[in-house]
Order: sequence, then C-alpha cells, then structure tokens
Amino acid sequence: MTIKRLSTRAHAAAIFLAVGIFFQVAESTAQSAAVASTVDPVGYVLWDAAAVKAAADRLENSLGDEALVWETIGNYDGHSVYLVLRGKSGRAEVHDTESDIQISVRGKATSVIGGELVDAESLPRKQQRGSSIEGGNHRELFPGDIMHIPSGAAHQLLVDPAEPYMYLLIKIDEEPLR
Repeated sequence: MTIKRLSTRAHAAAIFLAVGIFFQVAESTAQSAAVASTVDPVGYVLWDAAAVKAAADRLENSLGDEALVWETIGNYDGHSVYLVLRGKSGRAEVHDTESDIQISVRGKATSVIGGELVDAESLPRKQQRGSSIEGGNHRELFPGDIMHIPSGAAHQLLVDPAEPYMYLLIKIDEEPLR
C-alpha cells in the first residue's frame, strides 16, 4: 500500500479550506440558532428556580390549617402542572382516565399505592374518592423522588401535619376542567 503525502503547500491549503468550511458552517448554525431562540413556541412556560421558590414560599405562608393548597403552573390540552403543598393526609383516590407524575420538592410523605378504596364514592371527572386504601403498598417519599401513578390505581398521600409535604404534580390525560 502506498501512502501519498501532500506537499507542504497542498497540506496547508487543505487545512485552510477545512477550517474555512468549519467556520462557515458554525456561523450559519449560530445564526439559525439565534433566530430560532428569539421566539418561544406557543404554550412554552419556564418556571425558573426563583419562580418555583417564590411559589413554594407563598404556599407555605398560605397553608395554615388547610389540608392542601396549590398553584397552577399551567393547564394545557391533555395535561396540567401544579405545585402542591399538603399539610394533612389526603383522601384516597382513583382516576379512571388520568395518570399522575409527582416530583417531591420539600418535606416527606408516605405514598399508599394499589389496593382497594374503602368507602368509595364516584365524583365528576371520572374520579373516585375513599376514606383510605385496603391492601396498598406503603412507600416513603423524600425530596427528589419521582413517582408515576397510572390511571386506575388507588393512591393516597399520608402526611404528618408537623411536616408539610410539597410536590410538583403533572396530570396526564386530565379530564377537562370545568
């Protein structure tokens, strides 16, 4: 196998050409990115860390003796996002069509998942609520934990009133709010 080497002049020209092409592509890409980043898509929302902290502080200041308080981050076609603070245990519930994603932010709670609702009653928006869950699994939740609750699964959060529990709630395939 014969390896041919470029002359020093040809080698320098090839490098110059490659560097020139690189900078043209980089400049074109940067210009495209700059144009694209100046307009956000309809429905785009950014709650930066400062906004989340401010909302969390507002919720903590407004909780008082309430079982829960929340702020709506957004209601969209098919899903909604909320910041929720629970000061007391919630009722057990089942969503027939909605799934929940919960991301623990502050405090701790015990999740009861699965099993059967006790004293179940049907509610609007294809939901059921009960006083508790029989036969569910208990899981401790701490800041940073992420939990997915599929539609049809009984679930309940048990909260020590001395330590409120805050989480980001994403409802998927949410029944329309009326």
